[in-house]
Amino acid sequence: QQQQQQQQQQQQQQPLEPELPEECDIIVRLAKALSSLYKEVHASVKDDVAEAREVFAAPELVLEMFMQRLLEQNVQAALERLLLPSGPGMAALAASMNAIAAVAAAPGVDRVSNPANPTLRERARERASSIAASLSGAPAGSAGSGSAGGAPGSGGSSSSAGAAGSGGSFSAGGRPPAALQRQQLRLLAEAYSKTQRLALNLERVVRGVAQVDVLSMAEGLWPALLGSYPAQELAWLQAAYQDEVQLLDSPELNLNFCLKLMAWNAEATARALKLSAPPQAARNCRMLFHHLVAAAAAAAGGTTGAAAAGISADGGEGSTSGGGSGVPGAAGAGFAPTAHPGCLLEHLARHIIGGVEFSLEMCSVGGGSSLGGLLSKMGFSSVSRASASQVAGAFVGDKIRKALEAAHVATQVMAALQSHYSGTVAPAVSGSVAELSSASSALLALIRASEDSITAVLSKSVDTFMTQMERVLTSEQRRSDFTPRDDTLSFDKPTAACLLGTALLAALQDAAIATLEGPNRQQFLAEVTCRSHQLLLAHMMRYTYSPAGALKWKKDVNEYAEVLASFGVPSAAEDMGHLLQLVNVLVVAPESLLGLVNGSLRMAHRDALQFIALREDFKTAKVDGKTLLQLFSAEGMERHIGQQR
Repeated sequence: QQQQQQQQQQQQQQPLEPELPEECDIIVRLAKALSSLYKEVHASVKDDVAEAREVFAAPELVLEMFMQRLLEQNVQAALERLLLPSGPGMAALAASMNAIAAVAAAPGVDRVSNPANPTLRERARERASSIAASLSGAPAGSAGSGSAGGAPGSGGSSSSAGAAGSGGSFSAGGRPPAALQRQQLRLLAEAYSKTQRLALNLERVVRGVAQVDVLSMAEGLWPALLGSYPAQELAWLQAAYQDEVQLLDSPELNLNFCLKLMAWNAEATARALKLSAPPQAARNCRMLFHHLVAAAAAAAGGTTGAAAAGISADGGEGSTSGGGSGVPGAAGAGFAPTAHPGCLLEHLARHIIGGVEFSLEMCSVGGGSSLGGLLSKMGFSSVSRASASQVAGAFVGDKIRKALEAAHVATQVMAALQSHYSGTVAPAVSGSVAELSSASSALLALIRASEDSITAVLSKSVDTFMTQMERVLTSEQRRSDFTPRDDTLSFDKPTAACLLGTALLAALQDAAIATLEGPNRQQFLAEVTCRSHQLLLAHMMRYTYSPAGALKWKKDVNEYAEVLASFGVPSAAEDMGHLLQLVNVLVVAPESLLGLVNGSLRMAHRDALQFIALREDFKTAKVDGKTLLQLFSAEGMERHIGQQR
């Protein structure tokens, strides 16, 4: 009864493992087969320990030898069948994945369960079940026969073929597909967890008789099975990345794609914490996040994205031991370190840089997307507010908005990456100051590179927009707009160039509000406001203005000022207010010019003269017998002051 109570207490204390998802059903079957074998081992050991207590006066040494032989003959043999490339476990896993892939590729296949016509997936499950059953085929000698008289070499030692250096689950004939690699890693982690549970249970069984460190013995089984871990994780991450890239519709930045990369990294990091020895855990997790290798060992194909992004900090990476992390003597041979193609930062850097370059290429002026081309393409013979709005919206949507979206996605990716680093990476590498420093330095380098990319995209967007604005003003503005005949005079309607220009500004504002946030939006709109003011000022200098034409230009400037005021930029009101005051130089009568320039404008006469010269009556109008040039030149001003005295 006491033994039964102790067993019940042990079962209550035994931690429960989380269930694997449905998609891992083949792994569940294989794991259950391993659990069944482990239960048999656990049950038989109880009897053997009880017998050792009765037979031996000092059973410690006997039980230690017994446990060592037990793990070698039963546990290690089962793990090799399950995990080695040539074992039935890997064959079952591959068969199931191949069947699932075939079902996905053949939508016409009957997926309804039917004993007379089993689906491909069901046939794979049957095959997996039969192979999984072979895992319990223990070598000669039962679990309880782990004495010195047991059959030697019946699976106790790991064969060299396919173990060391193979990663424990990858054949030498080439890498399997990403989905299969992922399942192999999941099976590896599941087998490790169940083996650890068995070791803990066996320790509890012998605890009342002897102190045997079964857990350490069990750990000794894994170096040959794990091989060059975490190289397997990096291989899977790289293969999954390449597969996912093929599914993207365009090179544009994709937030969901980046979030998927981070989720994969989190999955791999969780496994690395489980499968890595404590001294190597921080290093292995850091390698999944950021890993530098010598250029000679990196995949061929030029500079990697992370290297191009300036990610070079990798503290403590000079060692080439474990994980294939470098090439001995590479530094002395002059090879520059480059990011490993499987680490997260390399994938993100590649995607961000590629997306930014694509958006910069798309954000160019010309072709059918210029406003002149769009006007004719959309069938507009004249410019109205409605047609101008449609054409401007089409141009901004095609050229500018995509670039702004790229900048916004890059910002979102960096925010998500920092959250992922804080919640997943930093805790995993915090056990080593060097690894934590290396990971944080690499993160900061990518953030800086991304910020530079975002700035480049926003700057290019402004350049493209202002180029189009200038093109519109130059091509659509007519000199007759500002020297109209009386019968064509209309002050209630802006010029065609103004309708298109203000429509462009309004469409740009809508795009910025829809895509940008915070400082990025503020700085973007502030730059557009400043450069629009400069452009309008330069545009004003190109024409000559009659009194009616000056009023027409003032109407245009008020339209521009109204749109720019809605940008919410503090300097917009002051800049456009100053421009409107300058327009008054063209509107007022010649006799009022001196008062305007010396009063509200407070401009030097030499500066004011360049605007006064735009008046149609500049050469003909006279004030007190002097032309405007004479009045506002230095000599003419002196004479005017003397006459007043």
